[in-house]
Amino acid sequence: MLSNKKINVTASLFIVLPLIVYYYLVNNVSEMSMNIDLHFYYVMFSSAIAFLVGFGAYKEYKKNRVTKIYYIAIAFLGVGVFYTFHALTTPDTAIAQIFNFPDRVDNISVFVLFGDLSRFWLALMLFVPDTLLEHNDRIKKHFNGYVLLFLLIVLSGISYFAVFNPEMLPAFKHADLRDTYFAILTKVITLIFIGINALKYYYSYKVKSNITILSFLIGLCLIMESTIMFMISTPWSSVWWLAHNLFLLSYIVMGFGLLYSYTGKEKYEYFDILGQIKKYAKLLEEKNSQLNTLVNYDALTGLSNRRHFMAATEKYIERAEKNHGSFALMFIDLDHFKTVNDQHGHQIGDELLKNVSEKIRNSIHSKDMASRIGGDEFVVLLNEAQKEHIKHISERILDKLTKPIVINGNECNIGASIGISVYPAHGDTVDELISKSDEAMYCIKKDGRNNYKIAENEKLSTSSGGQ
Repeated sequence: MLSNKKINVTASLFIVLPLIVYYYLVNNVSEMSMNIDLHFYYVMFSSAIAFLVGFGAYKEYKKNRVTKIYYIAIAFLGVGVFYTFHALTTPDTAIAQIFNFPDRVDNISVFVLFGDLSRFWLALMLFVPDTLLEHNDRIKKHFNGYVLLFLLIVLSGISYFAVFNPEMLPAFKHADLRDTYFAILTKVITLIFIGINALKYYYSYKVKSNITILSFLIGLCLIMESTIMFMISTPWSSVWWLAHNLFLLSYIVMGFGLLYSYTGKEKYEYFDILGQIKKYAKLLEEKNSQLNTLVNYDALTGLSNRRHFMAATEKYIERAEKNHGSFALMFIDLDHFKTVNDQHGHQIGDELLKNVSEKIRNSIHSKDMASRIGGDEFVVLLNEAQKEHIKHISERILDKLTKPIVINGNECNIGASIGISVYPAHGDTVDELISKSDEAMYCIKKDGRNNYKIAENEKLSTSSGGQ
């Protein structure tokens, strides 16, 4: 077994050697002559290898059920289809004359399109996150050979139709054999997708050395090299031929990795660090949200709790002081709640509290805030402190709570005593405002309950529901 150091050196040679060959070809070798039939056979051979790797990927998927490998199977079968049509549309070939176009520029354009499309398809399928359908078993159960066969037929049918309707295809070559902007864009996107994938596989290999993952890393680097060479070369040049060799070598190397995983003990083991970081960040965000809910909200009713209410009131005071504004604090204590608990039990009492909370929430505006600060004690912060607004909200709450409330077939008759204080007329601290509203609420309790009262103050005249 080779050591990690030797494996890494060998992998580096696979990536660096083509660059050396490229430099040699550019500086020492003249343009190769057009060998049309050689290209046809060479690409058909490459397509056969791609189909073989796709089939091997599917066999490996059936063995270990790693979703990513199924995408790899789709990728290479697509390469096989598109590369086959790349061979069939080779200009002036004597073997596949039925696919030759009357217009040579159109012929070369479609010919190049299928070549670029094969690399783009491979990049796209490898780019698909393996967690995309992680929890969707309804779709994953269809990951089988029949779907691959269906995709193979569909891609072949679309390609066949496109060949005989070239007007529907974008132009990939100008008359002087230079790439069009669309062709350049396709290659650039391919490079971006492959580059991101190569980075992910590199990080995965750094976490845990895995031969199969390393083979994919090498293959992706070779595809990037071949894409760049296709971009800077023209058809039939020596660099263009080298690009073909690199592309073929890329999926031979990747196919070797899949074969190694299928036959050996060391299996394809991809660890998406970037994906895991994103996953853990999302999980942390969810946990923080849950913790915030536990800390700031009442578990029974969902309203904010005493802690959250105190902090929110401090913010209300700061804002009102800054803007020279005001707000109202309503202290709500339920009437006859203990009687309901004694008659029907605490379970009914809890359900009643939930019902009351919902009624209070629905009685106030969205910009106001309701809290449960004790057993049957609630507080409401009203952004508007005008008497008419306070009266309107108070009467809405009393109207909803005075009517009988039916819980699981049990009729519960309660009411509410509401005391109200206003900032800054009744105090400029949380404690002062609560104390004043509490005093007003107890006045209502003594006067017969089920009413509301604004705290007495020299700056604000006394008011009550009946006054």
